[in-house]
Amino acid sequence: MSAEAECYQKGDRVRLSELGRKRMSRNRATTATVVGFGRSETTIRIIFDGSSYPVSIHASYLERDPSRDASPRDHGGPDSLM
Repeated sequence: MSAEAECYQKGDRVRLSELGRKRMSRNRATTATVVGFGRSETTIRIIFDGSSYPVSIHASYLERDPSRDASPRDHGGPDSLM
């Protein structure tokens, strides 16, 4: 799975996947915000909730967090002119 396949963008809300929770069991926070991307296509830069610094994490450790997703992005539809 690549970051492009998941189509993560800056500002997206994510959470640790099952694999991420197994491998990062000492991490208290499980939700985060995407803040950038690494050199490889599978590396995502995130800031965990409650943290003030970003970390690099493999995309397979993450999944979208639909319950905490940011507001819908403006795609330039007719309502965006108002």
